[in-house]
Amino acid sequence: MDLESFSQRVLEIVQRHFPTEGFRMGEELGVLSCGEMQFGLSNLLAQYHQSNLDDDELDETVRVTFARMLEMVRAADQVLPETWEEAKPRLRVQLCRSDIDALRKAITFPFASDITSSVVVDSPHGYAYIRPEDAERWGQSVVDLIEIAKTNLLADSLDCPMGVVEGPPKFIAIQSGDGYDAARVLLPQIRERLIRELSEDSEASDGEPAAIVGVPNRDFLIAWSAALPTELHEQLARTVAEDSRRQSHPLSEQTFRITAEAIWPIHEF
Repeated sequence: MDLESFSQRVLEIVQRHFPTEGFRMGEELGVLSCGEMQFGLSNLLAQYHQSNLDDDELDETVRVTFARMLEMVRAADQVLPETWEEAKPRLRVQLCRSDIDALRKAITFPFASDITSSVVVDSPHGYAYIRPEDAERWGQSVVDLIEIAKTNLLADSLDCPMGVVEGPPKFIAIQSGDGYDAARVLLPQIRERLIRELSEDSEASDGEPAAIVGVPNRDFLIAWSAALPTELHEQLARTVAEDSRRQSHPLSEQTFRITAEAIWPIHEF
């Protein structure tokens, strides 16, 4: 069963068990929405395939899983905390498709034409977008929220494994599964580490250490040297675009040139 079919099946189950909660299909493939919360279904789909659940077992698994989620949704202080002390350690930066409707009310900052950076409150089962009124309630500026969210994600990323494929072409992949792998490109320290890992051939034509990254979906980041020949760039860029079209939580078909200080979209090689 593919992710789209599985999502529809899970939605039918949760709407039957929880008819008054307002569950609906999310704006991203493989995501259900309920109020401000977004619930990814990739892990549940993996469990379904690995355990070979029959219809009754899937029904019960979905019911129990979403009953636990709803306990969190009903507790407003666990979704969007009232106090700054609780909210602060749970802030993260996230990358989202720009066409997600919920972003119109959220704190965002520019990334690319098809992707927006946002600030979210993390939770065990998903995340909620932070709005300007939340920042005001906590007595914090938007700039401070962004910096704290980056600091928190960096703390999560210090021991994040980077898979190095020697190639040729050599590339690095980050796929921890915590929902923030693509967003790690927002962190200068991670960009520095990627460039350093590719150091033997990472100097760009202008002499500045650089690399190329792709963020085809929320749970994957790939990087390679900016000094690779054009045909290898194009090969890897095609892979990024194909991955974005077929995976869950899609982000961008574009690739990006990174240095420790900045990120630029690449429109062509």
